[in-house]
Amino acid sequence: MIPATSPLVTPARPSKAEVIRLLERYPLPVDSTTGKVMTFTYGTAGFRYKANLLEGIMVRVGILAAYRSQPSSSVGVMVTASHNDESYNGVKIADPTGGMMGEEGEALAVQLANAATAEQVLKVLSSDPKSSEDIVVHFGRDTRHHSASLCDLAVRAAQAMGASIHMHGVVTTPQLHYCVMMDNPQHLPKLLLPPQPHVKGHYTQLSEAYLALLGTTATMNPSTTITKPLLVDCACGVGYEHVKRLNDIIQQMGNGGRGRSLVACNAPTEGPLNENCGSEFVQKQQKPPTWYGDVDNEKTAYAASIDGDADRIVFFSQEDDFILLDGDKIAVLICLFLKEQLSTLQKQATSSELKLGVVQTAYANGASTRYLQQLPIAVEIAKTGVKHVHKAAHDSFDIGVYFEANGHGTVLFGEKFYEFIDYCEEHLKDDASSKALTRLALLPKLINQAVGDALSDLLLVDAILTLQNHTLASWSSLYTDLPSKQSKVTVPDRTMIVMNYNETACVAPAALQQDLNICMKQGGRCFVRPSGTENVVRIYAEAETSGQAQELASRAGDLVIRHCADQTFPPSSKI
Repeated sequence: MIPATSPLVTPARPSKAEVIRLLERYPLPVDSTTGKVMTFTYGTAGFRYKANLLEGIMVRVGILAAYRSQPSSSVGVMVTASHNDESYNGVKIADPTGGMMGEEGEALAVQLANAATAEQVLKVLSSDPKSSEDIVVHFGRDTRHHSASLCDLAVRAAQAMGASIHMHGVVTTPQLHYCVMMDNPQHLPKLLLPPQPHVKGHYTQLSEAYLALLGTTATMNPSTTITKPLLVDCACGVGYEHVKRLNDIIQQMGNGGRGRSLVACNAPTEGPLNENCGSEFVQKQQKPPTWYGDVDNEKTAYAASIDGDADRIVFFSQEDDFILLDGDKIAVLICLFLKEQLSTLQKQATSSELKLGVVQTAYANGASTRYLQQLPIAVEIAKTGVKHVHKAAHDSFDIGVYFEANGHGTVLFGEKFYEFIDYCEEHLKDDASSKALTRLALLPKLINQAVGDALSDLLLVDAILTLQNHTLASWSSLYTDLPSKQSKVTVPDRTMIVMNYNETACVAPAALQQDLNICMKQGGRCFVRPSGTENVVRIYAEAETSGQAQELASRAGDLVIRHCADQTFPPSSKI
């Protein structure tokens, strides 16, 4: 059973002795090859390693979460390894805004994770456990068999530090972030008030906004759209039960007909987590997932795949000809819808001009970038990683859209957007403006404002397709992706490759980029970037044909090997 609300657990008495006991009972693991304590790093995914290495990390994360929580400013801890296989697990902290932990917090997390003794941990914190009813940490976990015990370690450590616990149980990562955001209403715009800091609130808000958005048109054809269900491949992960529950609420609110039926497939009991299924598999392999249970394809409108913790989503056809709609396609669809509504309103509200833009990474297909720029919609390229694109969308635009190609993304609405909505509500009364205004005002409720959310994006895309009378084929035909190739090469030292601010070019070795530029003069686009975890350099290439993309990637890989083998290797005039 998924709880409707989250019980507040009274904390144990703050105890420095218990903190020390937990740290000593669950030490950091030792590398069997070196005999030294392992080194841990905190990235976009938080701490993510083989599950058997994480007990000591979980204790430290629980300590850190309680340390970062302040009166009336709660934080969250999510135990998950997202799209990785069952042998992995991980943990990340959500800040009071519901977003990912900032750089200062990440730096402290790394210090704590690599403090080998209890004495070193307490020295990093420079404070003892303190008791306060207002110090609250939200906890959630995924369905992995080791997530419950690992989560419990973090909870015990947070309680020993004096924190009260909101235990949400088995939830999606975006739901945990949503609950933290809603528990800190000082950060919320009035459109999202009153706050509902629990999973039921997440379901209710999404369902109400989705059905209200569908209700803004009189042209919907139930016989060809809403009556056909949407298959959702849940990666045999945490999203399965939540898709089922979300569908129940939509059907109840919509009286069984106004909203599309969501059919949850690939349950945790039906197949191995993320194996030959889920958004990562579908997007990378460009083919449908394995359906581990019975699926009736003939009665399906189309299908979607989410990942193991339900923060990524891609869409695909169930026809003979496979059509993939990835994060780039999702961003374009949303931008077209936003631009249409804004154009209607800004004809009347000429005094306010909102800046709509898209943030992409170097991995975005070049065809999507050109299509957006021709609309025209501003495009900014940010460093790879959700925390970088999220920040750029927040800082650069009044309405910032970001989706990585893997389907992780959202739309952020800034202060000027809400001011614009207030102005339009007061001054614009005609029918066309009222409809566009209603649609825009519903979007912050339907779109998770904390992080990318597969369930939120699922309903948003379905509503837009329905309102715009799009099929997957017509959506896909908006532009044609350039053929691309991704590969990697092993190098002695990946740190030799230094990238520019948005990872579109390498600044060292300088001669390597010069040679890559020579290759690109013959057609296509490519870039290389070092892995964050292993001594490999990743390569991306795209061109007008698959053969050209493959050739460009191969030549780029050869150049990386040659330049990393000899840092003095000069740029070649013949490549």
